[in-house]
Amino acid sequence: MEIGEALRVLVGPSGRPSDAILFKDDSNLIGLLVELPEGRDRFDLPLGRTLRTDWVTTRGTDGTAVRLKVLCTDARLRRTFLSLIGEMLDRADESGRFCIDELNEVLGSWRAALARARRELDQERAIGLFGELSVLEQLARRDPMAALAAWKGPESNRHDFAVRNALEVKTFTGTGAPAVTIHGVRQLDPPASGRLHLVAFRVAESASGSTLSQLVDRIVLSGIPRDHLERSLGDDASSIESMDRSFAIEETRLHEVVPDFPGIRVSRIDSSVLSGVDDVRYTLRLDACPGVLDPLDLPTILEEL
Repeated sequence: MEIGEALRVLVGPSGRPSDAILFKDDSNLIGLLVELPEGRDRFDLPLGRTLRTDWVTTRGTDGTAVRLKVLCTDARLRRTFLSLIGEMLDRADESGRFCIDELNEVLGSWRAALARARRELDQERAIGLFGELSVLEQLARRDPMAALAAWKGPESNRHDFAVRNALEVKTFTGTGAPAVTIHGVRQLDPPASGRLHLVAFRVAESASGSTLSQLVDRIVLSGIPRDHLERSLGDDASSIESMDRSFAIEETRLHEVVPDFPGIRVSRIDSSVLSGVDDVRYTLRLDACPGVLDPLDLPTILEEL
């Protein structure tokens, strides 16, 4: 099969196990392949960014087959996606119909739930982006092009901003104790020859705050060409205009990631322990972290970046 699978399992109903194939690709994403019955025409099934669809031709012991490939692109929705597959299989077992027909009907009833999940994820992404762009705005006031070069977040690098030193930007919401999500086992490892700071913003919706679009406009006025900024934003650039909620920073927590700073790090763990480990994320309670700095020190840290 030419779809870059790392693992696949036949899950179709009794008598037709190859009607549906559950797979995990090389990026550890879960997907489904559903066979299109002979004589049927392909059809459009737009599901948005979370569930990506494509038609593929697969080869097996029974020859070639056209299949609908549905890939769940967000690991946080894996359970939701597997539940969808389970409902499809249950219905196919009961009705005797092809899995692709049952999948079509199940997706119809699930679209509303998936739309709500996408809105929640978009909100989470918008708040995270608000934090990064707030820092980029401060840097752009000093040196616009150097600021854009220092912003590594869109490239999925280890740290959001890095030159000689590095800065990781986190956001959190609500009124409880501050806690942020750490992604991966390298995010809290300082650069080889520099220091690492973590800044965390408590972000809330506020009519007196700024939308992402307004924040982008201010960054452009600071001297970063809009086309350069949009290239760095990538896919987010096209959706910023529709993110019309206004946000404000209510609290800033600033830490230097010192040697006794808690967290999972490659520098603290034997490499053999991490063999085969993927997609590590955990919650870090900032009240338990040393290296607390005055938030007023942030401009100096940005200057020394």
